[in-house]
Amino acid sequence: MTMHDPVSLTERLVSQDTVSARPNAPLIADLDELMRDIGAQTILQHKPGDDTQVNLLARLGPEDGEGGLLLAGHTDTVPWDDTMRATTVPERDGRRMYGRGTCDMKGAIAAMICAAERLDVRRLRKPLWFGFTFQEEIGCIGAKQIAHGPIRLPVDHCIIGEPTGLRPVTRHKGYAIGRGHLRGVPCHSSDPAQGVSAIHAGVRAVEALLGLAEEWKSRGVPAGGLTPPWTTLNVGLFDGGAARNMVPERASFTVEVRPLPGLDPNDLFDEVEQVARAAASTVKGIHFELERVEADQPLFTADEEDLVKWLVEETGASPSTVPFYTEGAFFTSMGARTVICGPGEIAQAHRVDEWVELDALLHATDLYAAAIEEFCT
Repeated sequence: MTMHDPVSLTERLVSQDTVSARPNAPLIADLDELMRDIGAQTILQHKPGDDTQVNLLARLGPEDGEGGLLLAGHTDTVPWDDTMRATTVPERDGRRMYGRGTCDMKGAIAAMICAAERLDVRRLRKPLWFGFTFQEEIGCIGAKQIAHGPIRLPVDHCIIGEPTGLRPVTRHKGYAIGRGHLRGVPCHSSDPAQGVSAIHAGVRAVEALLGLAEEWKSRGVPAGGLTPPWTTLNVGLFDGGAARNMVPERASFTVEVRPLPGLDPNDLFDEVEQVARAAASTVKGIHFELERVEADQPLFTADEEDLVKWLVEETGASPSTVPFYTEGAFFTSMGARTVICGPGEIAQAHRVDEWVELDALLHATDLYAAAIEEFCT
C-alpha cells in the first residue's frame, strides 16, 4: 500500500475539476482506488439519471458490526475561472496552498484518507466508514440520496470535515425554501375593478410574512451562539404580471426560512402558509398555494455526546456554531452523533484566492487518526 502525505494528496484532488455542475465521477474513481488500496469495501452510488455524479461509501473493519465512526465530506466545489488564484492548479506559497477546494473541502478528504492509511486494519473492532458525496454546494444532493436510500450506515459517530479551524461544531440552522403562487383574474388596466390583481394579493402576503419574521425575532429561543440568534425569514424573489396595461393574473414569491436548532422547518412553514394565505385572501377572488420546495433540518448534537467531549479534549476548543449549512443533519437522521470539524476556516473558502494552511492539513490528519483509534479500535 502506498502511503500519502495530506499536502501532496490535497494537490492531487484539487487538480481534478469538480465544480458542482461538472462530473465528479473521475475524482470518485480516484478516491475509490485509494480506498481499495487500504483494503476497504466500496460502494458507488450514482445520481438517478446522471452517471457523472457519484457518491462513494467505503467501509473498513467488521462486515456486520454496528457502531464505529463515519468520516464524511463533499467532493464538489464552487465555480472558478482562470482570472482567479484559486484554480485546479494548486499553488504552494510558504505554508499555504492556494486552489479551488483546498479549504472546502478536498484538504479534509485527503487528511481522512491519510489517517486511514496509518491504520492497522486488523485492530478495528468497530466499523470505520467513509462517505464522499456529490453536489453538496447546490443542495446537499448526494447526502440526501444516502439518507433516503437503501444502504444503512449503522455508525454511532460522524465527523464532517467542513472548514471549522479544527474546532468542533455541533449546531447550525436549518434551511427551507417555499414558493407562494397567486392567481387572480386578468383584465384591461383601463378598468381595474373588472379583475383581481395577483400582485396586489402577493404584496399583502409578503407584508404579512415580514410581520411574522419580526414575531419570530421576539420569541427568544436560545440560539447557543448562532448569529443572528433567531429564526430568520426572507422573501428574496417576487415576480408577477404579463404587461403594464393589464391587471395581473399571476404572481409568485420565494420565501427562505433558516430555523434555529430544535425547530422543525415543516412546522414553521405551516405558519408561513397560514399567515400568507390569510393576507392574500383579503383580496377577494384570489387563489393562493404554497409550494414547499425543501425543508432541511438544523444540526444539533448535545455537548454530552462522547464524540463532542472527546473532540473538546483533543482540540482544546469548546463546542461552537457556524452560520452556514452542512450535510450534518442528514447523517444525524441515520442515527449518527454528528460533529463538523475540519481544517481551514470558512472565511478562506469560496474566494478567488481560496487557500488552506499546510499545517492545518497535517493537524487534521493527526486528529482523524486519533478519532479512528478512539472510536473504532
